[in-house]
Amino acid sequence: MTNKVYVLLKIKEAKCEQAVRVLRRKPGVRILDVLEGAPNLVMMIVAPDRRQLAELTIDAITSVEEITEDQQLLPVRDGWEASVLTKPVRSRRSGEER
Repeated sequence: MTNKVYVLLKIKEAKCEQAVRVLRRKPGVRILDVLEGAPNLVMMIVAPDRRQLAELTIDAITSVEEITEDQQLLPVRDGWEASVLTKPVRSRRSGEER
């Protein structure tokens, strides 16, 4: 069974195009749409298992410096309860929250 996560991203102003170029090349990214307002980008990542899904999601999010906020939404499946994970994004360079 394929696992998926929807990720809502808030990208720094005027940096959406650059973020899209980076994220298009990431493995597992199947949907990538720019939105009006905040969040201003949504992507869907798929993987064969939840562990790989987590790895691909972290890799995609940390590959874009322009992200100021993210929210990851795991769809309900097989009667499981929905999981919603939110956290501030940290800069790879400074380790500070943005």
